Amino acid sequence: MATAPCFAWCRRRTAFGWPTWRTTNASASPHQKLVIFTEHRDTLNDLDGRITTLLGRKEAVVIIHGGIGREARLKVQESFKHDPQVQVLLVTDAAGEGINLQRAHLMVNYDLPWNPNRLEQRFGRIHRIGQTEVCHLWNLVADDTREGDVYRKLLEKLEQARQALGG
Repeated sequence: MATAPCFAWCRRRTAFGWPTWRTTNASASPHQKLVIFTEHRDTLNDLDGRITTLLGRKEAVVIIHGGIGREARLKVQESFKHDPQVQVLLVTDAAGEGINLQRAHLMVNYDLPWNPNRLEQRFGRIHRIGQTEVCHLWNLVADDTREGDVYRKLLEKLEQARQALGG
């Protein structure tokens, strides 16, 4: 049985403004699950096509967005948690409320919310009591852009909160 690719992101953007994917099997595990958050459904659909093409298997990627009904959402969640063929969950914030994704320990914020609380809520989907793996989070941010300014402001707000809480 072939091992599932381990995901890594290049920090630079391509000429089209999209990050390039790299996969490596060096430390791959068929048990690795990746959650990718995005703000917009169009971006979610584009990522679905790109990642599916990269992995070469449609069943490796599942999607949850605000337009998916409750029963279908539960089916996708169960598939992500228990099906070893499913490696990537693409999700919008509208769909990310109140779901437990601790089966995953890898998360990418493809784009960032303006509110630092929403950023923390996203990470809280995988970093929960009972999580047995070290959780890793990557925020994709382009330098010298409005997005980069927002990210710096988020970090400043998080630092202020840390200091206000004494540490």
